[in-house]
Amino acid sequence: MDLRQLQYFCRIAESGSFREAAARANVAQSALSRHIRALEEELGVVLMERHARGIRLTVQGEKLKRRADLILNEVEETRAEMTATKASPRGTVTIGATITTSRLLCARLAEAADTRYPGINLQMTEGSSYYLLEGMDTGRLDLAIIVTQANRDSLSSEELVTEKVYLVGSPRLPEIPESSSSITDLIDRPMVLFTKPSGGRSQLEDVAAANNVPINVRFEAASPDVLKDFVRRGLAYAILPYSSIFTEVENGELIASEFTGFELTRTFIRRTDRPTTPAVDAITAQIREEFQSMTAEGIFGPRG
Repeated sequence: MDLRQLQYFCRIAESGSFREAAARANVAQSALSRHIRALEEELGVVLMERHARGIRLTVQGEKLKRRADLILNEVEETRAEMTATKASPRGTVTIGATITTSRLLCARLAEAADTRYPGINLQMTEGSSYYLLEGMDTGRLDLAIIVTQANRDSLSSEELVTEKVYLVGSPRLPEIPESSSSITDLIDRPMVLFTKPSGGRSQLEDVAAANNVPINVRFEAASPDVLKDFVRRGLAYAILPYSSIFTEVENGELIASEFTGFELTRTFIRRTDRPTTPAVDAITAQIREEFQSMTAEGIFGPRG
């Protein structure tokens, strides 16, 4: 088994046919067939089955595909690391962030990186903190920004920014406290909260449990935009960070009361159990710089 066989195998699996894979690889279809036949004979298993519209991976083929993807990605990262320099890093960096953080960070990070590091390819994804930590554990992600701590020996946690959260309502709804609010102000209020698992929701529920306050969860949603739409229509109240609501509050679409009891900390997660590449180091520094800039711009709330 060699790298070329694995590359051909993956191309066939991804394209779904020998003919299309041969065209992409610019090799004869018969040559691809010989490579796959030799690979199957060496491993002693059938990797793919032909049918009228192409091929279908067997169970053993699916297993090899997962392994081959990891091997080929590692080879590519090694090549990029060996050829890169700190002045001109190259390679792919995968970044995960929670939804609010993603919408604040990703476009401005991509813009800055495109100018400074044209040799770096950024791949970005968003999801819950739980999902992102799973991505860090499996190696699917190089870096992540979450709203909980990473209690793992293989990961480091660095606080990027802490911002206040607010009880948010609509002008249509009954009044909320003007100055500040607390967990007891949630009693009997219909709430729309982030779906589980969500770091911010977990913190809120911990505060509620500690104070023996039941939360009336009427609705759940994964996106802050959806939560705000529920609030805007007068269906429920929400607990959201400053960065999610300041525009709507300034426009008079929403009203907000500073919530005491917890704050939201955006945490930078990195691997500590393996060497980083120059590309990952460069993007790490750029992420820190972007958060410093956003903090100075007041995106996370008034300074001081």
